[in-house]
Amino acid sequence: MRATGHGNLTVDRPRKKLYFALLNHGWLRREFAAQQLEEMKTTPGVEFAWENPDLTWGHPIYSNRNAIVKRFLATDADFLMMQDDDIIPLHNPAELVWADRDVIGCPAKVRQRNNQINWVAYVEDKTREGYCAVDMAYVPSDADLLPVDVVGTGLILIKRKVLETVKSPFTVENDEYGCLVVGTDFAFCKRAKAAGFEIFTTPHRTCEHIKEVGLNEMMGYDDCDYQCFDNSPYGMAWGNMVILQKDWRFIKDMMTTYGVKKVLEFGAGLSSLLMSESAEVVSYDTDEAWAKEIQDKAGEKNQLKIEMWDGVDKTPIPNGDGKFDMVFIDGPKNRQAGGPGRAAAFEAAAMTGTKLILTHDSGRRDELEWAKRYLSKDYTIKATNGPHQRRCVLWEKR
Repeated sequence: MRATGHGNLTVDRPRKKLYFALLNHGWLRREFAAQQLEEMKTTPGVEFAWENPDLTWGHPIYSNRNAIVKRFLATDADFLMMQDDDIIPLHNPAELVWADRDVIGCPAKVRQRNNQINWVAYVEDKTREGYCAVDMAYVPSDADLLPVDVVGTGLILIKRKVLETVKSPFTVENDEYGCLVVGTDFAFCKRAKAAGFEIFTTPHRTCEHIKEVGLNEMMGYDDCDYQCFDNSPYGMAWGNMVILQKDWRFIKDMMTTYGVKKVLEFGAGLSSLLMSESAEVVSYDTDEAWAKEIQDKAGEKNQLKIEMWDGVDKTPIPNGDGKFDMVFIDGPKNRQAGGPGRAAAFEAAAMTGTKLILTHDSGRRDELEWAKRYLSKDYTIKATNGPHQRRCVLWEKR
C-alpha cells in the first residue's frame, strides 16, 4: 500500500454539492447536533444538503442504504456521505469532498473476535483467503489517504459516478441456503472495486465509535496488529487462541524483570516462539500437528523444544526447583470440545516448585478454580495485566 496526500482541503475550488444522510434510530446525538452538523453546514465551498432523518431510519440496513442511494441519484449532488448515528468523526468530514476520490471511508474501531479491536479498513490478504485489517500504527505520519480494498460504511463518502455505475450497491451476499456470507460494507466495496473504482481510508481522520462497554471488559481490549504483517511475528495472528499483544508486553516485562532464562510451558504457540528468542523454552503440547507447525516456524534465534503430552499424565513433566525460572500455562486447549483442559498443567506446574508461574486466561472460571486449588497454597499473586477474562497473572512462590 502506498499512502497519498490530497493537500490543503480548504483552498478555493469550484463549489461541490454534498448530500448527507445520517442513519439513525429516531434521535440524534448531541455530539453530532452541537458541533459536527454546524461545521459541515458551514464548510467553505461545499453546498450541504442534509436528508430528512425521518427517511433514514429503517431496517434492514442494506435496504435503508439502497433507498438513500436512490434518493441521492434523483438530485444533482456530486457526493453522497452516509454516517451511522453511533459514529462521531474527530474532524469535519465534509472537507473530504476536496480529495475528489471515488470512495473514502473514515476509520472507526470495532470489536471483533475475542478482544481484538480493529480499525474498519481492510486489504486483501494475499497469503490467506479473505481480508486483514490495516494497522494504522504503521501508516506514514504525513498520509492523508491510504488505498485499501474495503472500508466500513459507518462514515463513508462516495462519488456520484460510483453509484451511477454500481447497481444495488449495498445488497448483502448470501450462500445457497440464504446464510449471510458478505455484509453491506464488504459487498459494496467488492462491487465498486470490480467496476474499476478506487477505495481509500483516512488514517489520521478517525472517528469515535460509541458503544456500551463494561469497564472490566474494556481492560481486556487490545489493538491487535495481526492484521498488518509488518508487526505480525512469525506470520501468526494475535488473539483467537493466541496471546494478545498486551499479553506479550506483560510476559516480556516479567521475564526481563526477573531475569528469566529457562521456561517450562504448557501449550505451544506464538508465545513459545517469542519467549524462546531470549530464553530456553521447553513446551508441552497435546496436538502433534500444531506442535510441528510451531516448531517449523522456529529459526536459529529460537531456543525451543516441544514435547508431546497427553495433557493428563504428570510423570513426564520435569520436577524439582531450579530446572526452570518460570512456568507459563496457556494450554492444553479444547476442554469444551472434549480436550484435557489445563487442570493437569496447573497441578504439574505447582509440583515443579518453580519460583514463578505465569498463567494466561486467568480470569476464566476454570482457571480461577485451578489456581485456587493448585497454586494458592504455596504461591502469591505478584503481578497482573488487568481484571479481564484473558488477563495474565504472575504467581511467586512464598
